[in-house]
Amino acid sequence: MSDRHTLIAATMMRLDQLLASQWKALDREAIKDLVTEGAVTINGRLARKVGQRIHADDEVSVLLPDLEVACPASLPLGLSMPVVYEDEALLIVDKPSGIPVRSSRKPGVATVPQLLASLFPEQANVGGVNRAGVVTSLGEDASGLVLAGREETTYRELRRSVKRQRVTEAYTALVEGRLRGEFTIDQPIGNVKRTRQRLAVAREGRPALTFVREQQHLVESGKDYTLVYIRPQTSRLHQIRVHLSWYGFPIVGDRVYGSSRQVVLSDRIFLHLSEIRLLHPHTGDELRISSQLPPELRSVLTYLRRQK
Repeated sequence: MSDRHTLIAATMMRLDQLLASQWKALDREAIKDLVTEGAVTINGRLARKVGQRIHADDEVSVLLPDLEVACPASLPLGLSMPVVYEDEALLIVDKPSGIPVRSSRKPGVATVPQLLASLFPEQANVGGVNRAGVVTSLGEDASGLVLAGREETTYRELRRSVKRQRVTEAYTALVEGRLRGEFTIDQPIGNVKRTRQRLAVAREGRPALTFVREQQHLVESGKDYTLVYIRPQTSRLHQIRVHLSWYGFPIVGDRVYGSSRQVVLSDRIFLHLSEIRLLHPHTGDELRISSQLPPELRSVLTYLRRQK
């Protein structure tokens, strides 16, 4: 059964935010389906996209099916996502490996925005439905700090700061091979033909810059490894993984851009977002938030550093 409902917008906002504020059971995918199926009109015209801007006094009509309330998101047993910084404007959490920042193709897997929405319901739809104000892009298999704005104005300011490279992210990674010194990889990144799962250095790709610095050389069974500090200066999907693999030093645990057989670390990638630096969007004070390597990565280093 479906019923037609009509809303009058009180202020300017995104379409998905308006619908989610009225019906808590609607998530981003459900709203996308409604728009795609032509079930949503704005002032008598079909809605174009979920993020379409709604202005004050716009009339929004929705043909709404029966809704089932979803269960609150929760972390898998044995994992935690501590809040490492919190104030009225922004939030920084320490994400474990295995938890996606955006959507996941694995059914039943909670995302960082869903987990934040469970902890802070008022933040659930900041930046769009089920986005919870998250501005950090971090791979599911990586771990580390995730930054989120707690209300719309701060979220938009943080997004602008990221785009203008005013938010500095520093990563720790373990790579295969003997990497020496420090340098910047300046190579464009683009799609690989016939696959969406893999990117590559490509002449027609988008500009990408990654600063890399050697921290420690390690040896195991005659094979070289290097612990490195990484600071991406642009924000491209899989940028660090693509650049290091192209340079000849794939990240340990990376089955996509490195070896399919991973001996040292088989269940995740050795990549951790260990520091975020930014100017607070309200006070202008410099924030420098750090995160230690999680136990599974520290244990790898302990093993490699043991007395041979």
